[in-house]
Amino acid sequence: MKYTPRQLSFAQYLLRRIGFLRQKDIDVYLQHLLKVKGRYHFNPKAKNAFKSWQYSAKACIDALMAEIKLKGSPTEIKTRKLNGKNWTATSLSRYAFCSAAFSIGHSFEPAAATSNEWIEIGECLHQSLRLGVRYNQRNADPDPFYQRGWQNPAITKMLRSKLVHVGHGEKPQLFQNEETGFSGSPDYIFQDRDGAYFVVEEKFIRQDDPMNPTALKLMREELAGTLEAKNQDRYQVWEKLPFYFFESHIIQVLAYLYNLIEYPLSYGYLVYWLYDFKDGEPYVFKAGVKKIKLDEKSSDLYQQYKLKMGKFMQKGVEAFDAALINPKKCAACSFSPFCMQKTRRLDHVWLPYPSDALRLFPSEFPDALRPNLGHQI
Repeated sequence: MKYTPRQLSFAQYLLRRIGFLRQKDIDVYLQHLLKVKGRYHFNPKAKNAFKSWQYSAKACIDALMAEIKLKGSPTEIKTRKLNGKNWTATSLSRYAFCSAAFSIGHSFEPAAATSNEWIEIGECLHQSLRLGVRYNQRNADPDPFYQRGWQNPAITKMLRSKLVHVGHGEKPQLFQNEETGFSGSPDYIFQDRDGAYFVVEEKFIRQDDPMNPTALKLMREELAGTLEAKNQDRYQVWEKLPFYFFESHIIQVLAYLYNLIEYPLSYGYLVYWLYDFKDGEPYVFKAGVKKIKLDEKSSDLYQQYKLKMGKFMQKGVEAFDAALINPKKCAACSFSPFCMQKTRRLDHVWLPYPSDALRLFPSEFPDALRPNLGHQI
């Protein structure tokens, strides 16, 4: 999983044109972009059958080129009208994630450069592998390989509860709170066996399944007589896979708990589904669940971001600490192509996001690429 020397040189040049100043930021950004957009491709012309699948970073270069095009013509970007003081659980979650992403999401219409395959896949998985679809089909596939994804006591509790609301579909019910200006539709609302209502938000996260090695690796282990032992080792790795629940996602659940008035919600669950691909099809291989309660700690966290977001929406500007920039986070963000804060050149963020802030910077074209301008990067 790496760039070719020419790809790396060109990608670094493009990031400098975008405005990146630090070489370390460039290196980290490009490596994480490779994880987000890099792909294996089958090469039928490969002389060695064991090297038929080759990793390509072409999509990473394409993404950077699309960002160059977008920032080179900022006047062509379609803008959105701000929706007054109204807000959603998603917008509060986005603000907790990054104020620049929040502003961009409220200011610009999506563009081709903002496409993020993992986000798109996650949205599709909501329709095919989500909790609601499996509610009455949890025993449909007895294969232990696939049943692993449901081996969580909290998931079992959800499947035994009464499903009262599903937020997926073309026209999901929209809950509103006129007093707070809130509107939104959670993924699910259940009623447990004690009669208490609870909300569920689910997120799909792409991760390599340790129990899904390549067919070539399995064949080699079988020939060596080590397959059974290796499978046991892989299962232990799977069992110990850690989960880190992002604060922005916790905030999203809290927004429903504190603002949804149609049901007396007592608590909520944040569900992370880890998924991988097998034979070209996505499948869930593990679930992580965090229970979220209404207590003093959660109230302080919710109020902190709610007040900060409210002030930002009212004033239209706030300070931005460039020292807190995380290039990994920026490389995976679907709003990254619009963002100038990721370059560490700006110490404020505005609402609406000014399109005239989008620009490119001069950078010397790599000498190593000059003799080969006619060749494919």
